[in-house]
Formats: sequence, structure tokens, C-alpha cells
Amino acid sequence: MHVADGQMSATQPRSEQAFVDLFAPLVEPGYRLACAMLHDPQAAEDAVQEASLIAWRKLGRLHDRSRLRAWYLGIVANECRNARRRRWATSVISQLPAGLSVISSEERIVTGTDLRRALRQLPHDDRLVVVLYFYLDMPLTEVAAVAGGTVGAVRARLYRAVRRLRPDLVIEESLE
Repeated sequence: MHVADGQMSATQPRSEQAFVDLFAPLVEPGYRLACAMLHDPQAAEDAVQEASLIAWRKLGRLHDRSRLRAWYLGIVANECRNARRRRWATSVISQLPAGLSVISSEERIVTGTDLRRALRQLPHDDRLVVVLYFYLDMPLTEVAAVAGGTVGAVRARLYRAVRRLRPDLVIEESLE
């Protein structure tokens, strides 16, 4: 924590409450992103909690507050990737039929079993840009910041991902 002339850095919150105030508007979009990426409300909560702890520790490294949302959602996306890797690595197999699983309100928004199945089939990076752009309604510039690519690369990835989801869909040039 930098203290110069008795003042804290502009990027460092003064207290836990300042951190909570700064990040409170970002937790809900982070949770929605995590639910869409993990399809498990408990795992999504865990990913957001872990991402928030990482954000708390690394906030001093963020020099441009206008990038706070994209920076935080990028941390959430990375935690989702890590959660999926951990789940795969431990090979935890649930014996419950899929019909007994708890459906989150986020999954109700993403209607249709076929769409959920198709989203799960997409590679992580493709699923990330689809969820950020269509589900969280983020502009391509912010999607690029979260995904760690250029706007052009994200636009191309989004186009290809949508083509995989709906090969017969005519995509209009609205990805601006």
C-alpha cells in the first residue's frame, strides 16, 4: 500500500468497506458470468469469492480505474477456468441424474437444454466471449479486455462461436 504525504494511492481502498463499496456493483455480474461458465451455483459462488480475494490483494496493481469491471471479470473468468480444471483433475463423478440438479435463476435465463448443452461444448475462451457479449451485454471493447485479446480477435472468436452454436443462423454484421 502506497502512502505519500499521508494519502493512500488512488487505486487502493482505505478500508474493507471502501473495497466492498467499490466492488459491490461488480459481484452480481461476476456471479452471473461464473454461473454461465460453470453451470453450478455453488461453484460460481466459490469462484466469485476467490476472485474477490484475488482482487483485494492485487487492486494496488490496477492503475486505470476505468478498467475495473473488465479487470475483475477477467479474474472471475480465470477462476472459472481453474475451477473447471480442478473438477476435471479430481474426476468427481456425481451419481445423481441430471434431472435432480438444482437449476439456478441464471440457468433459467439461458433457456433450452439444447442451448445449454451447446454452450458447454464450446471451448472455454469461446464460451467466455459468448457469455460476456450476449449474456452480460458487454461491449466488444470490454469483452476484449476481459478475454485478453483485441477487439478484432474477439469479434472473430464470437462470430465463429455463434456459427458453432447455430450453423444455420444468418449472422448479420451487428457485432460492433
